[in-house]
Parts: sequence; structure tokens; C-alpha cells
Amino acid sequence: MKTSPVFRLTAVSAALLLAASPVFADTATFRKSHYSTPKEPKETDVVLSVGDDSIGVKGRKTVTPDIQIPYASITKITYELATRHRVAEGAAIMAISLGAGAILMATKTKSHWLVIDYKDAAGAENTVLRLDKSEVPAVLAGIEAKSRHPVERITANQSTSNPTAHSHNVTQTIPFKPDQVTAALRNSMDDLGCDVTRSDGGEVECKRKRGASERTGAGGEKIVAKLEPEGAGTRVSIETDKGFVGRGAKKNWSTAVFDGMMKTLQAGSATPVEGASKL
Repeated sequence: MKTSPVFRLTAVSAALLLAASPVFADTATFRKSHYSTPKEPKETDVVLSVGDDSIGVKGRKTVTPDIQIPYASITKITYELATRHRVAEGAAIMAISLGAGAILMATKTKSHWLVIDYKDAAGAENTVLRLDKSEVPAVLAGIEAKSRHPVERITANQSTSNPTAHSHNVTQTIPFKPDQVTAALRNSMDDLGCDVTRSDGGEVECKRKRGASERTGAGGEKIVAKLEPEGAGTRVSIETDKGFVGRGAKKNWSTAVFDGMMKTLQAGSATPVEGASKL
């Protein structure tokens, strides 16, 4: 029995599409992803590769990042669709046209986030990527097929991609000495891309780098932490000053700084003060 020309054409086309599909290739590559961290907030264009044994993230035009994540080290993978109003963009346009700026502020933009949690020699780590919407279905399908890890779909309220989600100014007494707290504060600020500009008289102050990142905002926030001895512990107050210019694109980092400080104190060599209330 002869095969019709139409069937042959369809079969050839299907085979070509299957071979070209990134999900079914030996190593699937996606070239529209973006990478950033709180410490280095400026987004970098990267190539995301999904191979037989690992996920790779490599800068398209830069030597960094160059990350290889074996599937065996992965503890969790999540995908989040986030929506926000274009406040910063609208504020910039308002300088030219008040009406056009207000209209732009009322519109929304969506962003797609992939968070890979894993463990390496340094301990628990995560890599966060902003995906292009055109590649999302293939990326998620490819990772689930290759890694055998389910990709958990989460909402913005459960966000693990946004380091400032639900962040607010913090005042709390903790069972550690002021000098221990100061060292942990400086470490946390550095990890979040906030350069310490002053550390004296019971205050630690830093200013975040500017980066215009979808994940971390425009940057430029000033964070001030005040420390006071209280009982056997230390009373810590952390506030974020967004200033006046561009505040719509800035974020509150107080909770993020506090959490990073506590992680250092609880995991490091600092010993809680006896008699102080424990968290």
C-alpha cells in the first residue's frame, strides 16, 4: 500500500518539530531567561539548559553566572506567576505627561519565576530565574521530564522569588549580645546588596545598590538598624527609608535583613545569652 504525499509531508513535519522541540532534545536550551540575586540585583541574560543529569545556568554575554545544579541535589522546584502595577514606569512618564503616567500606573505587568532549591557544599542554596512567557510551558515540561521533580505552582502570596515579600519594619528583642548582633547585621546587609555606610554608636546603616531588577526593584533604599541593650539581650529596630525620588519602585528590606541576621546568629558561633528570652 502506497503512502500518500500528504501523509508523508505530515509525518516529516512532525518528525522535524519533535527534533526541534527543546523538551525532547538531549539537552534542552532556553535563551530568554534572566538571572539576578539580591546581592547583585542587575538582571543578567542567561541560557538555561536542562540536561539528562543537571540544570545549567550560564551568562549569555558574561562569564557569570555559571551554575550547574545536579538533579540529585535539588530539594524543591517552584514556579510563580507574579502580577504588579506599573507604578515606577508610570511615575517616570508623569514628568512628561501626568495623564499618560496615571494611565500606565493603572496597568499591570506579569512576570514568570522559576525557583530551584538545592544543597551543595556550602549548604542550602537557591537559584531564581525570570522566565520569558514564550518559554514557560517548555521549561516546566522539560524540567519535570528530565529531573523527575514535580514543579510546584505557587501564588504570589506564597512567593519564594521575592526576598521582600511581606517585609515591614521590625522591632524585636533577641537573646544575643550587641557585638554579635552588629556582626550578623553587617553580614546580612552585605548578602542583600546593601553596602554598609556607617556602623557606630549602636547603629548600623547601609544603602542598597541600584539595579532596576524586576525581582528586587530599583534599589537605592537606605536601611538603618538601631541596637540597644535590653535585659540580657539586645533590642533591635530595623527601618527602611525609601526616600522621595522613585519610592514607588523601591522596596522594604527590613524583614529580609532581620531574617538574614537571625540565620547567621542561630547557625553560627554566636551563643545566646543566658537568661534572655528565646525566640
